[in-house]
Amino acid sequence: MIGEHELNLEPIGAAQFLWLHRQGVSASLLASMSPLQVATGYRDSDGRFEPGPGEPFVVFEEPEDLIFWQPKTDELLTWTGRAFALNEAHIWNPATYSFDANLNVFSDVLGWLRADCDGVVIVDWSRAFDELREAPRIAIAETLLKTYRTWMQPRRLPALSVIPNTERCAA
Repeated sequence: MIGEHELNLEPIGAAQFLWLHRQGVSASLLASMSPLQVATGYRDSDGRFEPGPGEPFVVFEEPEDLIFWQPKTDELLTWTGRAFALNEAHIWNPATYSFDANLNVFSDVLGWLRADCDGVVIVDWSRAFDELREAPRIAIAETLLKTYRTWMQPRRLPALSVIPNTERCAA
């Protein structure tokens, strides 16, 4: 038991598979992601996924977390809050930037899937500066530009004091 309800993952159904394919996601990508799974639940008061009655969410595994995507609303939730982005290993993979390529940041999961998962979808923008500042090149969806500029700065800077110059100049 986790929380009030147990997490019950089920294979994605044929109707959901066909819907994704009709939205422009390649069947070969969907097959390579097999077994894609779904879980039914809702956003809990802590902002995380809570299993139980609700909508079906597609589940993506990250190394330290699960990310839940609700295709109707494009809502993204995490299981533990550890994941920063969908496909976050892409951020630190040197191949991402080879041949002057960029880290692609998509505004939604469907766009990311249509691009064969070549990039990331940010789940927690409050961690963007710390997680992305070492990336040499980023290409971002135009719709995210304002969000990117808002969050791509340190959360806080240290308090600054100035030490006065005590050296005397010879006249």
